[in-house]
Amino acid sequence: MDIRQLRYFTVIAEEKNISQAARKLHMSQPPLSQQLKQMEEELGVNLIYREGKKLHLTEAGERLYQHAVQVTKLMEEGMEEVKEVGNGLKGTLKLGVNTLSETSLSTRLFAFREHYPSVTYEIHQNESVQLFQLLRDRTIDLAIIRFPVQDDEFSSLMLKKEAFYFVSSVEWTEEVSLSAIAAVPLILPSTKGQGLYEFTLQSFAKNKLTPNIVCGCSDMTLLSSLVQDGFGATLIPESALHIFSNASVHKYIIEDSRLVSQYGIAWMKKYYLSHVAERFLDMYRLNCTF
Repeated sequence: MDIRQLRYFTVIAEEKNISQAARKLHMSQPPLSQQLKQMEEELGVNLIYREGKKLHLTEAGERLYQHAVQVTKLMEEGMEEVKEVGNGLKGTLKLGVNTLSETSLSTRLFAFREHYPSVTYEIHQNESVQLFQLLRDRTIDLAIIRFPVQDDEFSSLMLKKEAFYFVSSVEWTEEVSLSAIAAVPLILPSTKGQGLYEFTLQSFAKNKLTPNIVCGCSDMTLLSSLVQDGFGATLIPESALHIFSNASVHKYIIEDSRLVSQYGIAWMKKYYLSHVAERFLDMYRLNCTF
């Protein structure tokens, strides 16, 4: 059994249909079916069974699939590393960004491209919890996330601390503190169970307060419209204030040291980090744009 056959088997397992797998592999169906048969004969076990038009993995097939994914990933990473060493720095920077992204990212990406013109980019936007999973799955190399990083399987570099702002369509005349705004209908810039949502709840709880949350919204354009229209006020990190640049709202810094947001870059400790990702990290470590 060789790496080519393992690649065939992973596609068959994921597509659950020989015809669809053959199309994805850009080959005809009979040779692919023959390769699967040869693998089963070599191993002396059935790897799949059929129910109607769908294929399902046997227990042995499931075990082979798990190993095949690991082997093909390692082979791809090895080939990528060899190419980088042999041809100079090139490749793809696979970057995840939090819903409330780091404000200087665009400038830094421009600077990085000037220095490394052969690099291409894949940028995924999501909440921090999902970005951590994308790191585990090796879909991305680096993730710009909101702290804290609670799992020791990740390394991280803290970039910035920033204050929160209270944003409302109504002019505020009272002291802007958590206790003063606890009863105000709030729209949080995140959804329940996600990092920023839970962080806000915890900040109120530390003050023995329960906020009046009427909405969780990770769509920043919609959040801006809802706040401007008076659906509710919001609490938002300083770096996200730009979403209100064209909105008729009032913005007030919250003077509370316990309500401070931190963001930074995270990556997996145990996985090979591409040279492209290492150079991008170095840019932040040196706090420069070349």
